[in-house]
Amino acid sequence: MKRIVLSGLAAAILFAAPMAAQAQDEVNWQALPAEREALAALDNEQNRALRASVRHCISIGQARGRNSTCVILDLDRTMRQSGEALRAYHFALPRPMRYDENRGREAAIDRVLAAREKHTD
Repeated sequence: MKRIVLSGLAAAILFAAPMAAQAQDEVNWQALPAEREALAALDNEQNRALRASVRHCISIGQARGRNSTCVILDLDRTMRQSGEALRAYHFALPRPMRYDENRGREAAIDRVLAAREKHTD
């Protein structure tokens, strides 16, 4: 009986952890500023955190490329622990742009602004 309870508890934890992380990844569109200058500042912060994640993963021998699992997991963890606006900006970016430190800033801001307008109307 004890094993059944422990197995059930372990299964619940395994299923709940990804759902909790996924809930944190939802974009709070109201937290995103509507001004380009404020979004440019958020883009700088997100890109700085991305470069730090790349350096970290290279230093521990886990980064084979910019889109390595290590970089994605480290950056997402960092963004989940950041302020609401930065977290919203990060997860509002389209996935290919989110982990690309060479993305065009203006293109990224345009995509986030368009998505914000679509979701706040």
